Amino acid sequence: MESKVVDQKKILLAVVTLLVVIIAVFALLNRSGEELHEGEILIEAGGNTLGVLTVADLQKLPAVQKKMVIQSTGGMTKHEFTGTPLLDVLNSIDPGLTQKYTRIITKGIDNYTSGVEMSEVLKPNNVFIVYADYGKPLQTKTGGEGAMRIIIYQDEFGQRFTNFLTSLELQ
Repeated sequence: MESKVVDQKKILLAVVTLLVVIIAVFALLNRSGEELHEGEILIEAGGNTLGVLTVADLQKLPAVQKKMVIQSTGGMTKHEFTGTPLLDVLNSIDPGLTQKYTRIITKGIDNYTSGVEMSEVLKPNNVFIVYADYGKPLQTKTGGEGAMRIIIYQDEFGQRFTNFLTSLELQ
């Protein structure tokens, strides 16, 4: 009877060890090569980093003001965003990116992930990275200044808006 208990303990230990190894492997596979930081946007494609941009970098690009009302489960909120078209951001890295890729996966520091089709980015007056609201810098998740956000002007409900934007993965 005692050897049966010892065998069960060995099997249990082996199963737990195997699960730990599997979890570690998946964690490594799902980990990005770069660590994400608030106040920076990592732009990558195929596992390669194409660029890292900050609010200061975006402010060097043509700025636009966008007034909009966002309808969400929390109610309606009015905004006057300052930002730059995502198309201008991509072109500042490589003007050919919009021809090479068809989709962009956006991710925030809070792990919120959404998708934007390149056809939406190419539409005039549609997809923007914003960094201020009513002239005040957007707040980071930790309460500091310097957050960025994806807004899609033709998406009145804001379901795909990515707050605390930290990465753009081109596919």
